[in-house]
Amino acid sequence: MSNNRILNFDVLQEEINPNNVIAISELLAFLQTRFLISYMGNRMQKIYADLYADIKHKNDINHVFSDGYDLVHEGALYLCEHYGEHINDIIGYSKKGKVITVRTVCIRKMMKLINRDTRDYYRHTDIDNITAENEPLIEMREENTDDYTHCDEIVENLNLTDNMKLALECRMAGLSYPEIGRILERAQSTVFEYFIKMRQRYIAIYG
Repeated sequence: MSNNRILNFDVLQEEINPNNVIAISELLAFLQTRFLISYMGNRMQKIYADLYADIKHKNDINHVFSDGYDLVHEGALYLCEHYGEHINDIIGYSKKGKVITVRTVCIRKMMKLINRDTRDYYRHTDIDNITAENEPLIEMREENTDDYTHCDEIVENLNLTDNMKLALECRMAGLSYPEIGRILERAQSTVFEYFIKMRQRYIAIYG
């Protein structure tokens, strides 16, 4: 089977409908993970490769889908709300008048899942790599879990916009301000503004 048949990009021009919603979501996830490789390194490269394998072998009943295919499900769930539309149709505008399309929102939903997965990945310790010298204490693991829970509570209390939450998740995943700007399709100065506002809200609440 040729690459053109595996990845039929013509479907991105079609009207969203029950027959092509999965194919459209697959391509959007494929393009976004490929775009992120240069920013997020080997971890994203693996997700990208696994996703391509999932798309290639999805009709094989013995194929076991990777976690990366969750991106396709996430995108498809959103696209199902837009039957009869196209991915580049305008569905709104940002506060600064920037166009928001079906594709933009779909990719942002995928990005939230990617960043959550990336944070969980870097928190995880492979049990096969634990030795007597580096084995963490149980008390330390429990304290770290509490810290993450407390962090999530703080973020919730800050009442952040979706873009600010995504910017924060990207930053926690190790991305730079310019990289976050490219992902959010916002100027770097706008990303700075997000973090300034977040600090201001934090100080107002926690001092």
